[in-house]
Amino acid sequence: MFTSRILAPATLCLLSLLLVSPAGDALAEGFHSGGVAQCSACHSIHSSQAGGQWLLQKNDPSSICLNCHAGSGGPNSPSVFSPTGSSLTPGGDFYWLTKSFSWLDGQSPGYNHGHNIVAIDFNLLADPVNSVAPGGTFPAANLGCISCHDPHGQVAGGTKQGSLPVSKSGSYGAGVDVGTTKGNYRLLGDSAYATNGYSFSADAPVARQSHVNKYEESDRSHVDYGSGMSEWCGNCHAGLLTGGQQMPGGSFGQNHHVSGNGRLLRPMNVTIYNSYLRSGDLSGIAATAYLQFVPFERGTTDVLSLDPHSTQGPDISANVMCLSCHRAHASAFPDAGRWDFTASLLVDSHPAIGDIGATTSDVFYRYYGRDIAAEFGSGQGQFCEKCHRTSMH
Repeated sequence: MFTSRILAPATLCLLSLLLVSPAGDALAEGFHSGGVAQCSACHSIHSSQAGGQWLLQKNDPSSICLNCHAGSGGPNSPSVFSPTGSSLTPGGDFYWLTKSFSWLDGQSPGYNHGHNIVAIDFNLLADPVNSVAPGGTFPAANLGCISCHDPHGQVAGGTKQGSLPVSKSGSYGAGVDVGTTKGNYRLLGDSAYATNGYSFSADAPVARQSHVNKYEESDRSHVDYGSGMSEWCGNCHAGLLTGGQQMPGGSFGQNHHVSGNGRLLRPMNVTIYNSYLRSGDLSGIAATAYLQFVPFERGTTDVLSLDPHSTQGPDISANVMCLSCHRAHASAFPDAGRWDFTASLLVDSHPAIGDIGATTSDVFYRYYGRDIAAEFGSGQGQFCEKCHRTSMH
């Protein structure tokens, strides 16, 4: 949440002189580096030009964020809201919230494709079905970028406790520059964070993204997760982290999969993950086992031990997390799935050519430009198989 204390104009002017101005391709990045950016890039010093709150330059906080983080996607683009689904960040693309698909015997409405952030200036509206977060009480009408990310930086209370905004130095897992304070991963709020009167209880997760390829996701360049992701999601979705259990035979109780720091992969699951290449092919090796569609946590709190370019599969210290199956922002599939949970064979995933509402680029970007049939085969089943021994096609 933006700080509730409005700084005096003189203070704002002073900060504007001290802070680095974003320019060119570094526009979005300049915001959160070296002590964030010019205050005037988000706030009007004297009055809100758009009639919004907190003296914002736009109508709401998410619209401010998307002012820099919307646009063409592609490799290593900071955009999280593209016009074509081409934003290939680990979190996904809010574009999919605007796309609804239907076919002969089914449909996939846009609002079911991810977190429905409210960004009025970009015509993104609240979830029309869920009034609160599934498994929690966070009101859908208040959901926005700053529901998860602290735009001023967040460490030990951050601006909420009166501290200066922190540098992004270290927030992607790089070493901390001399004279700067390390920020939380992706500027995520920690247990001292409060937004719209809603307080967090869990700290930000331990994770590391390449400080060069900051927004890329592939098997060889991705977020390497250490620990705490599911617990952090539980700030709003606590009910989805309790009661789930793996049942005899591999089915799951309580309508959801277990996840979290204490949900270690069983030795059998580790073996399957590391040998699995595709349905029916278990000839892989641990050194090249990592698959971008099924990430996991390595079970460490040491961020510098993580390697965002590692292709190494899990060991018995690893655990499943919420983002093993879901994307944080949105995807082409229901429930922000990393793959289509409704398709027995992934070549039958929707959106598909011929679906009402689907374009050829939708089909291309649904799996981040990877051709499932060509790479995995027409008999490729659910990526659940990456961890679980199921009937092989």
